[in-house]
Parts: sequence; C-alpha cells; structure tokens
Amino acid sequence: MDLREAWKKLEEEHLEKPSIWKAVEHPEKSRSKHPVIRLKKSLETTLAFAVVFLLMFVVLIFLFDPWLVKLFIGIVIGAYVFFTWYNYITYLNLKLQWQKALEGSLKAALQNIHSVVYKSIRFQEKASLFIYPFSAIAGFMMGLSIHQNFEEDIRDTRIIVIMFIAAAVLTPLCYYLAKWMYKISYDKYLNQLQSLIHEIDKPE
Repeated sequence: MDLREAWKKLEEEHLEKPSIWKAVEHPEKSRSKHPVIRLKKSLETTLAFAVVFLLMFVVLIFLFDPWLVKLFIGIVIGAYVFFTWYNYITYLNLKLQWQKALEGSLKAALQNIHSVVYKSIRFQEKASLFIYPFSAIAGFMMGLSIHQNFEEDIRDTRIIVIMFIAAAVLTPLCYYLAKWMYKISYDKYLNQLQSLIHEIDKPE
C-alpha cells in the first residue's frame, strides 16, 4: 500500500494515523521510539566507536618499533578502515531508504532498511572471525615487545605456541561478545521493524 493512499483512506474513515506513519511523517516527534530511528542511532554509535579505535591503533603503530608488531597493528588498522567504511555505507543506505518512505511505498522502504541493516550485521559478525586472531596476536606482540629481548622471544617455540593458543581462545570469546553486543544494539529494533512491516500486511 502506498503511504499517501493509506493516509487518504484513513482520512476518509476519520481514523487516526497509526504511529508507524506518524513516525515517518514527523520523525522528529518519534525520535526515541521508532525502530528505524533507534537503528540509525545504533549505527552512529558503532561508527563513533570504530573511528575511536581506528585512531587509537594509528597512534599505537608509531609507539612500537619492531616491524612485526607494526605489521599486525597495520592489519588491524586495515580491518577497522574497512568496517568503518562498511558501516558508513550502511548508515547512508538507511537514511536514503528512510527518506524514500515519504516518496514511495512505505512497506518497500522499511523492508529495504531491515534488509540493509540485517545483512550488514550478519556479514560483519562472520568477517570479524578472520580479524580477531590478528588482533589477539597484535596485542600479544605489543606486550612482548616491552621486553628488550623481543627478537629472541619471538623465535621461542614456547612463546609462539602460547601466542597461538591465546588467539584461539580469544577469537571465539570476542566473536560471542560482539554477537551479544549486536543483539542488544540491533536485534531488538530489527524485530520491532519486522513487526511494523507485518502490520502493513494486515488486511484492510
């Protein structure tokens, strides 16, 4: 159902516009309630944290001399650059679809928003599994480089084994922690948005 047609029908029936359409017509009045606004704020928070951590690692790469430490920090920086860019694209797509809700089909716009955010989160959860090991190794090496005998220590088989064990343990822990954080920040509002889409599908 087209948004304007829905409004016209409601006016003819002398009914009040549902909250979902009020939020689209006047989003500033529903800023703290509508799931799309909540998703937008969650993406803004995610972007802010990504930029902060990116800057932190950029500073760290200049604080450590061993090239091996710089290499792994550089890999982490590259990952943060990618995820920051990816989240920004998701954010722009959400804003674009939210604007389109006024210009075309409300249902299609909300479905696109749900799809864009859902796919973005699921992709990042999977992609992060390849990044966490490098992050863990980078952290381990930063701690190890404090010792004066870093070059010798990094050749020690026992230390290498410990480093890989630490990466193997921390990777799933970080994955499930991130998954839990995504659930708190996004899943609740994605479910609410899906409920609103189902509302539109109800028989008139």
